[in-house]
Amino acid sequence: MEIPVTGTPVQTSPIKFAEAINITNLSSEMDNQNFVAVKIGDVNGNVSTSVNSPEVESRSNANVEMSVAEAAIAAGEVVEIPVTAANFSEVSGFQYTMNLNGASFVGVQSGVLEVNANNVGVISDNVVTMSYASTEAVNANEGAVLFTLTVKADKAMKVSEMISLNSEVTRAESYNSDLKVGKVSLGVRTAPVAGIELFQNEPNPFKGMTTVSFEMPEAATATLSVYDVTGKVVTIRNINAIKGLNSEIFTKDQLGVSGVLYYTLVSGDFTATKKMIIVE
Repeated sequence: MEIPVTGTPVQTSPIKFAEAINITNLSSEMDNQNFVAVKIGDVNGNVSTSVNSPEVESRSNANVEMSVAEAAIAAGEVVEIPVTAANFSEVSGFQYTMNLNGASFVGVQSGVLEVNANNVGVISDNVVTMSYASTEAVNANEGAVLFTLTVKADKAMKVSEMISLNSEVTRAESYNSDLKVGKVSLGVRTAPVAGIELFQNEPNPFKGMTTVSFEMPEAATATLSVYDVTGKVVTIRNINAIKGLNSEIFTKDQLGVSGVLYYTLVSGDFTATKKMIIVE
């Protein structure tokens, strides 16, 4: 393969073979016009050397699923991104092209899988290929770190905006213990968004004083109301709640009644009610 550079092109291929045969004005048979084919990234050894009787590739519906955690990355930040197993059973190998939108590849470190720079081909700053093969099929529990990518963000973004797998350079596929070809995918895990939570008052029942607590995912206004069994309002508190745990103390003297009461928390569209008991 010749690579154009300033000056004379340099022959860089270690294998001496003709890449092109130029034929002009063909008027008769020409024998011995042979080519050598080289398959790059032949993880499962399924390349066919016969044009007349090509082998049919054995495929499966299996999908090797890997995942990364969603996170915000600042511009210029160098960050390690653990790639974990989501569905990783009887895997003998995989390969894919990975696009890094707005980021560049720095390195890779082993986890459950023994990988290093030899498993990665850097096509450009934001396009890399990766392949892995093992003589024995590998199983990994969900959440196990398979390997860790190190990347540098060129701009502020989320992990989900940065990384994607495709077949642009190296076809994205996986291989099971029988070397059947399946799919490979990379998902993004997002942390569950915590909602507002109203807790049971403590102590309950109580004689003199009790504490009502509630959790807020963000700072917001809230109303905490206490009612008797007939629905009559005993007291109302308007609260500028902070993000996190909020607590309000009520005394028997403030409430002025005994027996069963109900307290309701309202914030935005959220409403929750619990029961408290005052004893003599």
